[in-house]
Amino acid sequence: HPTIQQDFLSAAVKAVIQLEKTRSGVSLLQKISCLSEEDVEGLNRLLEDWTVKDALAVLDEIDKRLLVIEALERFSSDPNIDELNTLHPLVIQARWLFGPEFDSPLYTSNVSLTNAVHQLFGKKPSKDSFVNSRNRPDIVVVGDSSISAVCSEEFSDHSNVVTMRRILLIELKKGGSTIGRDELTQANNYVDDLLNCGLLDGDPYINAYVVGHRFDSRIGNSRIRKVGDPEKGRIEVITYSQLVRTAQQRLFKLKNELNTRYKGLTDDTIVQKVLDEPEQMNLFEATESA
Repeated sequence: HPTIQQDFLSAAVKAVIQLEKTRSGVSLLQKISCLSEEDVEGLNRLLEDWTVKDALAVLDEIDKRLLVIEALERFSSDPNIDELNTLHPLVIQARWLFGPEFDSPLYTSNVSLTNAVHQLFGKKPSKDSFVNSRNRPDIVVVGDSSISAVCSEEFSDHSNVVTMRRILLIELKKGGSTIGRDELTQANNYVDDLLNCGLLDGDPYINAYVVGHRFDSRIGNSRIRKVGDPEKGRIEVITYSQLVRTAQQRLFKLKNELNTRYKGLTDDTIVQKVLDEPEQMNLFEATESA
């Protein structure tokens, strides 16, 4: 290109020298060489307003949330899915699905709460119950469901010690489950037992969600139940499809705009990306061994 401008050539040479110092420099140059004019303009605009580090932080978080929506859409209605090792960890990890107030690192496992949950159900999670179980003491597997309990804490108004402020209790049903009056009453009993077990410090409020594939029409408008007087807890029955629609709205329907990005991903890849699991997982192990 004999008419190339000197400043352009100088900038290109400097860029090549800089990229050559990195392991991914060649790969980046190959990607840049394939960009359309529109993409080049877009990349230039992006780098004018953002640092690469900041852009990646934002995009990684959005991508992870969109992957959760994709996973819910794929797995929640699949009767062959190993829900305990795929769907349940995805939902439990994505607390933002249940409301913006739970989208906080303040919600964590608490030793007192974990002990209370284990005492309530009379068991501790087996190390082979689900993927990465040793790092998830907040999860117990009971019959046809898995249950997670995390809480936020605050300093007491009457002393300088930390107490529980709010508990998030999630019960995820499996196997094409239908949630009816019995399941709602059972969740009500869980909340009552936790509030009165004597192992919780402070005076926490409990938000409990029972999630399944569908709910019995006979429970009608009673899908939300309040516990205590004054109110100490709230139980809500929701479906996986309801979680998907809610998540779509919270992410401004970005999933629809970027739909083709996720269609080519395998089920294993989606689970690994969301859960940060380095090893391959067999989603249909239970079916194949049956």
